[in-house]
Order: sequence, then C-alpha cells, then structure tokens
Amino acid sequence: MRALLHGVDEPLEAALRERGLELVREGEADRFVTCGPPPMLRSLDDLSVDEWTGRFCVWVEEPFWALQAWLQDVLGRGARGRWVAITTTLGAQPFPGGGADGSAAVAVQTLVRVAAVEYGPRGIRANAIAAGWREHTLPAELDGDLAVVDTPTGRLVGDSDLAAAVLWLLGDQADQVNGEVLRVDGGYSITRGSRPDPSTDSRWTK
Repeated sequence: MRALLHGVDEPLEAALRERGLELVREGEADRFVTCGPPPMLRSLDDLSVDEWTGRFCVWVEEPFWALQAWLQDVLGRGARGRWVAITTTLGAQPFPGGGADGSAAVAVQTLVRVAAVEYGPRGIRANAIAAGWREHTLPAELDGDLAVVDTPTGRLVGDSDLAAAVLWLLGDQADQVNGEVLRVDGGYSITRGSRPDPSTDSRWTK
C-alpha cells in the first residue's frame, strides 16, 4: 500500500514503513496521511502571537492546502481515496497548557468531518486519530510515570499502536468508517476525571 505523507513524525513514519506502508512525499497516491508536531504545552496567558499562529500553520493551514491538492488529484483520476489525520486528544479533553494544540486539533477534526460528508459519495473516506500521550513525544513538563498510572492499559501510546490504527483506517476493511475521530490513548481520556486536576495537582509536573 502506498500513501502520501504530509508533516513530520519520524517515529510514526518508521513504524508505518516497518509494517509495509510505502510512504511518499509527492506524486500520486490514493491514501493520504497528515500529522502534526509534537505537543506543546503553554498556558493561555503565556502564548505568544508567533506560537499561536505557528501551531495553526503546521497543524491546520499547511495540511489543508496539501489536502486540497490531494483531493483534486484523486477526484481528477476518479479514484477512491482515504485520508487519515493524526491529531491529539487535547482537542476533546481540555488540559492545562493545551489551548493551542487542542484548538488546532478541533479544526483538523472538523475538516475531516466536512471532507467525509462532501466526498463520501465520491469514494473518499476521511477519518482522524486522536493520539494520547506518546512515548517519544511526551512534553518535558509532564510526569511520565503519572501519565502511565492514569492510563488503564498501564503504558503510554507507542508508535506501533498509532501505525496499526493508521493502517486499519487506510485499508478497505474500514470502508464504512467515515468522519470519525478514533482515540488511541489506552483509555486515558475516559479515566482522567478520576484523579485531581493537573492544574492544581503538583504531582503532574516535574
């Protein structure tokens, strides 16, 4: 299987290649994967203009234009296409410092849903993955051990976990999955409320 990749996520890219996915940066491909940068935690009162606009540029603006070009190519060829957008659970689960990335994730997930409705009848499937705290991209400000404790599976999200989800959504077996946001977070997002808020619990920061 061949997929066009937009964005930089070297650990995920390596995991996808290990599972046999051919990734290209240009050219024709019926599959399309977009990904954003590692998570950044910055309180709302501390965000600079450059940080805010920069996060939206790499999370939303650049992927959008790449998506548009891909759609024009796939639709022009009359092919059936699949788009998978890697986002973050910060979009659905407010977390201190996650204002910029969470807002950007919601924007991307909205584009996914719109694309699913607009192009589903023409053979396009669009879905997003909301990734939880990952082994290789955990923000330095967070206590990784506590993040593991708060995850029902007892570990952070691995690159192979994300790769497996991406490949499933890109495959024909997921043809009836369209416009969805699949959480790959080990169940963290459904249990976070069982512990103190990290904004008031000093254990959550190093």
